[in-house]
Amino acid sequence: MLNRREFMWGTATSVGAMTVMSSEMVRAAQEPTMSFNVIYPKHDGARFDANYYRSSHVPLVMKVMKATSVVMIEGVPMGSSPAPFAMIAHFQFASAEALTAALADPAMAELRADLANFTDIKPTLMLGRSL
Repeated sequence: MLNRREFMWGTATSVGAMTVMSSEMVRAAQEPTMSFNVIYPKHDGARFDANYYRSSHVPLVMKVMKATSVVMIEGVPMGSSPAPFAMIAHFQFASAEALTAALADPAMAELRADLANFTDIKPTLMLGRSL
């Protein structure tokens, strides 16, 4: 027989599992993809031109890297707390090979040079794999 703590833990984890495992996520999990994530941490005095980023830099990235999609998340304050990040960009690739080819493209130098046009923030880069 379950005690109250085991029952509550089992109930909480089951509810979480049902919430997390939507049919859309199960479909996504069947087709693993790779991502290139660019995170721009905010700091006092940081400059980040979101309009230039969205209208000029990201289209250039998509052209050079040939990503299948991009999700851009602009940081916004939480109440009186400032956003910890100016922007997070999540570039999706169909495979590890596609991402490797994109990162090896000599035109990546052009992308790095374009950073000065919209920010003085040194971005954090992270490779990812969907689960």
